[in-house]
Amino acid sequence: MENRDNPLPILLGAKKNPDLDVLTKVSDQDFSEKLLLSASAAGDAAHAQRLLLQKANVDSKDHGGRTALHLASGGTARGAEEVVKILLGQRALANAVDHVGMTPLDMAMLVQNWGIKKLLEQNGVELQPILKRKAQESSWLLKASELKLRREIGHTLKSVVHLADWHGTKVVVKCIKMKRRVIMNKMKRSKSFDLSLASELHELDDVPVEKEDCSPEEAEIEHMCSEELLREIELLSSLRHPDLVLFLGACLENDMPVMFVTEYMPEGDLEHYLYKMRDERQVPHYAPPLWRTIEWSMAVARALAFLHKFPVIHRDLKPLNLLLTKTLEIKVTDFGTSKLMAKAARDSEDGSVDNDLKHSTKGETQMTLGVGTYNYMAPEVVRTKKYDEKVDIYALALIMFYLSSGKRPFYHLFVRGQGPAELLERFAHGEDPRPDARQCHRRLRGLIERGWAVKASERPSAKELLEDLEEKKNLTLGRPGEHGAVISGRSPKGGPTMTHSGSALFLR
Repeated sequence: MENRDNPLPILLGAKKNPDLDVLTKVSDQDFSEKLLLSASAAGDAAHAQRLLLQKANVDSKDHGGRTALHLASGGTARGAEEVVKILLGQRALANAVDHVGMTPLDMAMLVQNWGIKKLLEQNGVELQPILKRKAQESSWLLKASELKLRREIGHTLKSVVHLADWHGTKVVVKCIKMKRRVIMNKMKRSKSFDLSLASELHELDDVPVEKEDCSPEEAEIEHMCSEELLREIELLSSLRHPDLVLFLGACLENDMPVMFVTEYMPEGDLEHYLYKMRDERQVPHYAPPLWRTIEWSMAVARALAFLHKFPVIHRDLKPLNLLLTKTLEIKVTDFGTSKLMAKAARDSEDGSVDNDLKHSTKGETQMTLGVGTYNYMAPEVVRTKKYDEKVDIYALALIMFYLSSGKRPFYHLFVRGQGPAELLERFAHGEDPRPDARQCHRRLRGLIERGWAVKASERPSAKELLEDLEEKKNLTLGRPGEHGAVISGRSPKGGPTMTHSGSALFLR
């Protein structure tokens, strides 16, 4: 009898069985693939590299349908990120799906390995189908046919926001601006959509729905805007807090532009509310009563304390991104520029936590220079990529100044002809101008000044700020009526300036 381990029968003239060679090769290949899966799970980059050089199948799967990339992406071993780099270098399938519907990106997010998440996103991961599957599992996948689009209520350089009806409820729909015409066209031509704006329909009468040609540059910008919107959906879908505008779902249909839906905030944003109050009262500056300023500030601080636990930095906190309910409760919105930071942080030389350095194999996070709105942008955002969640505290301090004084931050510079660009230039040159906290209520001055401290490490955390505000609230006796303050060089009648806060009048 022939024995594959005993060559003697062959030497004596017996013929070699070719089937045994095939079985041996298959067995060896199968064994190599199992070793690759094991090495990937263990974060053993050197062993994984050797096995791939020996032609182990980079996309082989275990009994659960998981590839080596799945196992490395979901691993917590020190070498996991290096293994992922090696596998992606060998063209591993970045969008492979296991038997329970998980992708390598899902695995990385499950263990909160943001470095691997970044690598996958840079190597062909398609976010939309992943989000669509997540939406189906979590029951927030919506159909565009369920929405009746109403009037536009806001827009930015990249996106447009519409009021809409959803099963009898007023909601808000956000999409990228470049896709707005596509949505309108489809809503006009499909019986499954209902567009209530006759003017919008008339505008599109002569626009063929098929004509969507654009230059390569426009296509690249459109892709970047779509990706940003998808990342905002990814972030919003995982956040639930009473002080954040409620995310209701997203439309991720293949033949429609991406849209997401949030609750409708009938009183609009804080900036326009303050404008409206100035107009109604015919005053140059309007400041809400002290108790309301404190309550609004506490709501924003609660939202930031929640976000910073993940940790997520908002990076564009400003009155336009604070929305008001019918009862004038405030909520934080617009996470288009928000950043999910790496969990692992290390101390910098000056003792401040520096967990926002450029991306490396240690899982640190690359921050973007100059993100945010000029008036509320912390100086360190202009100067360096080494900034953290304290940029949100700085912005909140400026918002508190606005609410307490009735004057926009740095108005004293702007009235002298300097604009936001000049302000950023001063920051870039190492200057640190600040508003005059003496124009705020005396109970808030110290807290505001701590919030915009020059050194980010000296600013309070959101939790500390919330605790301080709670103390201020307890010191505020009762709730006066809805009376704001007239703040200017002179009162409307020409007398000395007075600030109304609580039941007291303070002469400036």
